[in-house]
Amino acid sequence: MKKEELVIGGKLHGTHGLKGDLKIELFNPRVKLPEVIYIKDENQNFIPLKVKAFSRRKNLIKFEGYEDLEKAKKIKHRYFYIPTSILPKPKENEYYEYQILDSDVYFKDKKIGKVIKIDDRLSTTYLIIKCKDDKIRYLPFINEFVKNVDVENKKIEIQPPEGWFSL
Repeated sequence: MKKEELVIGGKLHGTHGLKGDLKIELFNPRVKLPEVIYIKDENQNFIPLKVKAFSRRKNLIKFEGYEDLEKAKKIKHRYFYIPTSILPKPKENEYYEYQILDSDVYFKDKKIGKVIKIDDRLSTTYLIIKCKDDKIRYLPFINEFVKNVDVENKKIEIQPPEGWFSL
């Protein structure tokens, strides 16, 4: 599996019981978990984990080769990755974060920067854009300012508020 085909699907939390079960958090509850998920090792390489048992109701998962407590402890508290191909199709004007991160940002057909982060902690989501002048600017991710999102070409066209560039 190529790095570009994987996205964070959730997090493995602490162990549960003595038989290698781990608590699992799915970031998108609509995802049907595949037979193999991936974690990263200390060198950032993807390591496949074959799912032996999964309970959505109890939020517990067990992997082949990690059927005891000591082995399961080695993989706890890690993000896990799933293929992007299994993600539910987003609704119109909805996007997955991986689809817009690193997108080039254009204003009046001129490239002005790149999306480096997305902040969705507030009631309005913000695109965090590193502009060509090396300044970091925040733009509310709303129709008034974001005119077009082209996920295939990683291109976002904006119409920022007056004075935004002087920030």
